[in-house]
Amino acid sequence: MPTTLLRTQVTHTPTVAHALETARERWPGESDSKLLLHLVELGEHALRADQRKQADDRLAELDRISARYAHAFTESPSGARDGRPE
Repeated sequence: MPTTLLRTQVTHTPTVAHALETARERWPGESDSKLLLHLVELGEHALRADQRKQADDRLAELDRISARYAHAFTESPSGARDGRPE
């Protein structure tokens, strides 16, 4: 079917063939191209979930570190001057 979208060819290497067989267990009766689309969609979802987890982990680590050193900081910048002029 004609399209203006980019097309990609995939060689059925052993890795790709194995992925297709695994996908065929979940989506029996689908063509290889449909199976590849399912795999791409699932892969994209997994990558996004991993990115969210990494961001959440970084934020949790920053919270842990900032809590450890919270005593080193004052409530406001003016309190740090201890009455000294600016």
